[in-house]
Amino acid sequence: MNFSEIEQKILEFWKEKNIFEKSLRKNKGKKNFVFFEGPPTANGRPGIHHVEARSFKDVILRYKTMRGFFVDRKAGWDMHGLPVELQVEKELGLKNKKEIEEYGIEKFNQKCKESVWRYKDEWEKLTERIGFWLDIKNPYITYENYYIESVWSILKKIWDKKLIYKGFKVVPHCPRCVTTLSSHEVAQGYKIVKENSIYVKFPVKGEKDTYFLVWTTTPWTLPANAALAINPDVDYAKVNVSRRASRMVENMPNQPEEFVILAKNILKQEIRENEFFFLGLGLTIVDEFKGSELIGKKYEPLFKNPNQKETDLRVVAADFVSTDEGTGIVHIAPAYGVDDAEVGQKESLPVIHTVGPDGIVMSGLGIPGEGKFVKEADKDIIENLKNRNLLFAEKIYEHEYPFCWRCDSPLLYYAKESWFIKMENIRQRLVANNKKINWEPAYIKEGRFGEFIKEAKDWAISRERFWGTPLPVFKCQKCGRQELVGSLDELEKKTLKSDNKYFVMRHGQAESNLKNRIVSNIKTNHSPLTEKGKKEAFLTAKKLKNKKVDLIFSSDFLRTRQTAELVAETIGLDKKKIVFDKRIREINTGIFDGGSPEKYHNYFSSQLEKFSKIPPEGENLIQLKQRVMNFLEEIDSRYRGKNILIVCHEYTAWMMTTGAKGLIDEEAAKLNENKKDFIGTGQCRELDFVSLPHDGNFVLDLHRPYIDKIKLQCQCGGEMMREKDVLDVWLDSGTMPFSQWGYPNRRGSEKEFKDHYPADYIAEAIDQTRGWFYTLLATATLMEFCGVIKDGAPYKNVVCLGHVLDTQGKKMSKSKGNVVDPWEVCEKFGADTVRWYFYTVNSAGDPKKFDVKDLQDKNRKVFGTLYNSLVFFQTYADKKFRPACNALPARMTCVSMSGGRSNAGRPRGKFTAKNLLDKWIASRFNHLNEQVVGNLEKYDIVSAARLVEDFIDDLSNWYIRRSRGRFQQPKSLKEKDEASQTLYAVLLELSKLMAPFAPFTGEEIYRTLTTDYGLRTTAKRESVHLCDFPKPDKRLIDKKLEEQMKSAREIAAKGLALRMEAKIKIRQPLKELRFSAPGGSADGGKIYDLGREKELLELMKDELNVKSVVFDKNIKSETELDTEITPELKEEGMARELVRQIQNMRKDAGLVPSDIINIACQLTDAGLYEILKKWADYIKKETRAKGLESYKEGVKFDLEKEIDLGGGKIGVGIWRIKKDK
Repeated sequence: MNFSEIEQKILEFWKEKNIFEKSLRKNKGKKNFVFFEGPPTANGRPGIHHVEARSFKDVILRYKTMRGFFVDRKAGWDMHGLPVELQVEKELGLKNKKEIEEYGIEKFNQKCKESVWRYKDEWEKLTERIGFWLDIKNPYITYENYYIESVWSILKKIWDKKLIYKGFKVVPHCPRCVTTLSSHEVAQGYKIVKENSIYVKFPVKGEKDTYFLVWTTTPWTLPANAALAINPDVDYAKVNVSRRASRMVENMPNQPEEFVILAKNILKQEIRENEFFFLGLGLTIVDEFKGSELIGKKYEPLFKNPNQKETDLRVVAADFVSTDEGTGIVHIAPAYGVDDAEVGQKESLPVIHTVGPDGIVMSGLGIPGEGKFVKEADKDIIENLKNRNLLFAEKIYEHEYPFCWRCDSPLLYYAKESWFIKMENIRQRLVANNKKINWEPAYIKEGRFGEFIKEAKDWAISRERFWGTPLPVFKCQKCGRQELVGSLDELEKKTLKSDNKYFVMRHGQAESNLKNRIVSNIKTNHSPLTEKGKKEAFLTAKKLKNKKVDLIFSSDFLRTRQTAELVAETIGLDKKKIVFDKRIREINTGIFDGGSPEKYHNYFSSQLEKFSKIPPEGENLIQLKQRVMNFLEEIDSRYRGKNILIVCHEYTAWMMTTGAKGLIDEEAAKLNENKKDFIGTGQCRELDFVSLPHDGNFVLDLHRPYIDKIKLQCQCGGEMMREKDVLDVWLDSGTMPFSQWGYPNRRGSEKEFKDHYPADYIAEAIDQTRGWFYTLLATATLMEFCGVIKDGAPYKNVVCLGHVLDTQGKKMSKSKGNVVDPWEVCEKFGADTVRWYFYTVNSAGDPKKFDVKDLQDKNRKVFGTLYNSLVFFQTYADKKFRPACNALPARMTCVSMSGGRSNAGRPRGKFTAKNLLDKWIASRFNHLNEQVVGNLEKYDIVSAARLVEDFIDDLSNWYIRRSRGRFQQPKSLKEKDEASQTLYAVLLELSKLMAPFAPFTGEEIYRTLTTDYGLRTTAKRESVHLCDFPKPDKRLIDKKLEEQMKSAREIAAKGLALRMEAKIKIRQPLKELRFSAPGGSADGGKIYDLGREKELLELMKDELNVKSVVFDKNIKSETELDTEITPELKEEGMARELVRQIQNMRKDAGLVPSDIINIACQLTDAGLYEILKKWADYIKKETRAKGLESYKEGVKFDLEKEIDLGGGKIGVGIWRIKKDK
């Protein structure tokens, strides 16, 4: 079966009929179910792990939609940050920040902006292909101005609570990206590494051949040493280590007598890897003292540093020093360690940088490894120490080390200035808000996530990078005052202004206006003002008298010259003060000059196209806007406090207004979308203009470098410049509950936020416990602390997903060649199969070793089985079959229908099936329905899907298999109709139940059943996804019957195992099965209850092909099978085998079940002849044969073959005598 082909047709159907949109409209106005989409970045291709996450999202959203909720599924794009920058750096061949700056921040950021959309189409196509319904037409985009402004507004609230500060602290720092990382970013990048650790001897001042012994894993930090730390409460010892000679360091010369100081208890410990070099060396303790006695002792530096005084080096106290690892003495470098920095601050130690922000050892300090990366410099430092007899020992040490989550470089802990949010102030709120959230798996709540937030560090929010939301903090260059801008309005009000006032006036009516003719070329500039035009200009000039115009700038066209001069004369301004500037001329219409305006307008399909399309020999609106705004910015920078009149043309005024507002083209087009002129002839308007950050097309753009040019006016009169940093990209995504609506600045955003907060559901991979899950909670909790919202838990339910790995459990990567193409597996197995795999392969939070074999298994066992069940119904249901309302209960399948048997045109009311299998499957389905709803309400998608999978198996391999006789050889039409009605109803309701999990399969089964069998549908039921989710009817749930059936099947399974053990085929009838043991009944009921259920015993007899099933408590084992094959049983077995073979022949011949055939047999064995004669009626009935006769000459068979019946061979030919109609 080609599942991919079926799914493509369903996709076309959804698109053609707008089913997604209809599903939204259906529930519009009903209760909201809120979902937050974790924004991906489209600069990389979507992978199989994205299919996992989107499958888990979609199932809940579809389920809630079918439950009557309005589910607004706004898509989102995460557009900023290091991932984007690094890709662009690579493409441009740039190696570091300096090269980016040389290339140009504007050009670099433009490349970043372009790259984030590179795979947008592929993302959207894969989203559609896997059936994830998402509003991709109206996404939130984190680089849009409205979004950035919202982030600023949130920061402003935090700033006002004095929770944002700039601190000189040791922070996680990426030397490759040359930027700070936050604690949650660092938590995503730890690896196990093996590297050299060393034991170093620091010479004690004034004590010959005596050393403080120190252990370190970062030799490169030793030149920045500022102190040694001990624990004042620990006992220390001075040890003679002369006898160790050179045993621990390769090529070390024999040593004279020497002593080391270290924690005493290390010498008494049993063998430990860390202290191996002390053991068995006959060390002698020559002195003992408390740690407190060592405080203040001086020692000599390992390396001479011009920035350090030897007198600064002393022993200090620190409580964090332990003897678990190392020697009980810790080397302190305040520039390169968090604990070190705290000790340094307490003890007023110098912060000495010997390494640059790029991780390169500084030159000119005389330090080993100059000009090398720190990890490479380690080797030089160790060699230097060894040569100077200051290396005591070295060994390989295995430990966790943080790496950059994006570029994979080893991180440094580096002292620098950064901006922080005080998270320690709200730790308890974080913990309290987390308690409100339902986590799946539950252990994440108090485990991985809960432990992390308990230790929440101050959030380092600044990044010394380029492509990101700018940090909106401005600092006065005069008084040092700092201010955070929270909105565009605030930026505009506080921007350093020229205090100029601008008035834009269009020329009065000219002859060209009167004659409906374009004059846009200065060479054809012969269009003076009409008398009406002069009057228009005069009337406007009179109004301008009280505006105290200081300067007039005018286009140099005749009609604008005349207008400007007339105004100057009227208001009493010297005409010589008029400045004519060609930059504010009419738009150049090119070949349309001299023609009618209609021809020019008709050249464009819309007003919007005028911005991009250039008429031959002319210019477009963007080009016009650029020259107009260059003019405006120039005069704004040249003059201060002036009232300036600009006399120009309609389109010139339009573009000046557009540029002053910073509008995008679509917004600008709307300003002039009606048929009236943007500004009438002779009219004048005041133009509000403050030079806000804009790109080269004068569109508002809050990014660098445009925002860097903005200066604010300080209260002291000084100029305020922006801090050059951008914000942590995780802050962008963390604010999305607010920022996706432009809250609080956009009109209507407060209502949108209120209606869509908090989220009822989110789902992402487990690494987001250190990413988006955390920043969402952190941002919301901060807003709660600031009084903006009352509930700081931004989501109510979260499903945390395990990573998708390769078959060996390794991370997928292109370099390893183990990446799975999501398109490939979707096309091969169908998207529903891939989705189902993720739902059922293991628990949601567990890693998934993605194996194509598992997909094959799910495809066959689940979808192959389900479609075979549908095909069975299509094959054996009567052609005149029409579904009856309430074949299952009214609340489940109340459908209108007409025609058909069994009063099919009237509702049946209560489900009244008498057949035990029908009762059982009705109970099983309703029980399943109840369990699925219960699990989905708990967001336990895995358990729900596995229950559905079990039901599909029960439906096919028990209900249908044991009901075959009622379809193929029914005792009456009523029996067949009842079986058909039941199977139809179960399949129909199952299609709805499966629709959220497997949207394509649910749709295909639903459409097949509702289209092919006359089920009347309304627009509401045009698709299964427009149906309500099934509601279980508890009246039909018979748990006792389900347990009895389960026991019966278990007994039958044991009987079949006994058959297999005896090597007796299932087609060979046997006499009897006896059973005694409990059959696994969950309620503890006794198995002999089954003996009272005649129908259950009949089912067991049919399943086992035995003549009787008997309960016998006296048998020794749970089940006993009589395997004796009597002659009578042997004959029946041969007849059954012949029936099976003829059925296969019918199938091979392409016959359908209703086709009537004749059978001809050729045999020489008299015994076989008697058997055929005896079982002829049975054979004909089972094979739908009219005749069973001997071979005749001239008969043309549809198929013939020789069959081995186990007791002899027989030639069989079949031919159709009555074709199915």
